[in-house]
Amino acid sequence: MLRNVEIKVDLESLNKSINITGIIYFEIDFYRYYPDENWSDFVVIILSWWIKSMKALILSKIGRTYEFNFMDGSPVVLAKKISNEDIELTCYDEGILICNIKQLRDSLLSTSKKVLREIDRKKWESDEIEELQSLTISLERYPF
Repeated sequence: MLRNVEIKVDLESLNKSINITGIIYFEIDFYRYYPDENWSDFVVIILSWWIKSMKALILSKIGRTYEFNFMDGSPVVLAKKISNEDIELTCYDEGILICNIKQLRDSLLSTSKKVLREIDRKKWESDEIEELQSLTISLERYPF
């Protein structure tokens, strides 16, 4: 069964000290959260990692697996391409979920853009922010 999986960031939780932290998680079927609805982590760095994994996943052969890691703690999401349209997500403690690659890509792109707009509004700058901006643009233009 195809599941609805989206990437969420609570924009009001964003905080900048050395790095930008905030609440980030996967929302599953609109009511479940992985690893947790209040998971706080390094948002900009993680979104950059996930965009790199998503780009590799889109172009990879069926059967290849990529990681969607979190920085804090051990939650890991493994994404395995099972067809040209779908991926199998293995979320430890949640099990295996099948979702659409394009839907997850669009969610990642939308969330990254929202985060960048909020960062721009706050006038924050860093090398990590510049990398996320570049990766977001490249994902948007990436062939699908």
